[in-house]
Amino acid sequence: MKSDIIEKIYEENLIEYMERVNMTPRDKEIVQIYLSEKPTYRELGDRYGLSHERIRQLLIKFAR
Repeated sequence: MKSDIIEKIYEENLIEYMERVNMTPRDKEIVQIYLSEKPTYRELGDRYGLSHERIRQLLIKFAR
C-alpha cells in the first residue's frame, strides 16, 4: 500500500499541485517531509503527535 501511494504521487506529478490541494499547511508539510525524507508512518506520526493511520490517511487524501 505504501509504495502504491508514492507511485501514484510520482507517476501523476501530483507534487506540482501541492499549492492547490485543499489541505492545511501542516498536512502539506507532512506530505512534503514524507516524500523527501521517506520516514515511516510511525516516525512521522511521532514527530507530529499523530497516529500512523492518520499519516496514511493524509497521504491518500493528497494522492486523490
